[in-house]
Amino acid sequence: MSRVLCRALTLTALCAGLVVIFACHSKPTQPANEKHYDIEGRVVSVDKAAGTITLDHKEIPGFMPAMIMPYKVRDKWAFDFVKPGDHLRATLAVADDEGFLENISVTQDSGSESSTSPVNLPHRGDAIPDFHFVDQNGRPVHIAQFKGAPLLLTFIYTRCPLPDYCIRMSGNFAEVAKRLKQNDPAEWKKVHLLSISIDPDYDKPPILRAYGKSYAGEVDPKFEHWKFASGTPAETKKAAEFFGLSYEKQSGQIIHSLRTALIGADGKLVDLYSGNTWKPEEVADQIAGLK
Repeated sequence: MSRVLCRALTLTALCAGLVVIFACHSKPTQPANEKHYDIEGRVVSVDKAAGTITLDHKEIPGFMPAMIMPYKVRDKWAFDFVKPGDHLRATLAVADDEGFLENISVTQDSGSESSTSPVNLPHRGDAIPDFHFVDQNGRPVHIAQFKGAPLLLTFIYTRCPLPDYCIRMSGNFAEVAKRLKQNDPAEWKKVHLLSISIDPDYDKPPILRAYGKSYAGEVDPKFEHWKFASGTPAETKKAAEFFGLSYEKQSGQIIHSLRTALIGADGKLVDLYSGNTWKPEEVADQIAGLK
């Protein structure tokens, strides 16, 4: 029999605006082979849609080295409280090569600069607002101009150091572009890709152009189909919140989640991919199928 639910949140004011959140909860029946480890680290991103929290965590002695990794979460209440930049302690429950965070306690930093407050995710068939940006050549670019062709859109920033975040998104986009161009050159000419920076203060057109060449240079050297763009902070925030992307600026870095959207020729959402587990070959096939 599972234990009786105990969900008590204790908020204790500390110096510099810190608060501590503790929770205990009912637990499902555990697999017989489940092992438990203490885990501690800084929250990199929170993805409620994917059910994961990504941690930059310390070494877990006897189990794994320090690393940045997303974990599934058993304490579902945590998604309403945990934010990027928080310090998290938890139990990592591992069984059958799958790990879950439970018994979570969090130290929140209320002094961080919050950039977005995403509440809802768009649904398939929703019309995409006509967000306005400036591309790598300093030219205006907006969502409505892509109507009449599929558009694959994601969010990145050029100084992102994490291989599983912006670097992977840009690498995935390069792979999607290569597959489309190789498999159906005529169809590739009708497709557009858009990488939007969440660091508009730094990612100006020359920076975006240099960054874009490192990924699109081989498949789209003239940026005819793949554009890298940034907008005003306000417009960037609106676009991110529409797609359910969270990001925060902390100590010169941007802590963020991941969202990639496939938009149809009619300007409506076809699919929304949360996190970094989507496969370029599958998305390329999905785009090709839209014709």
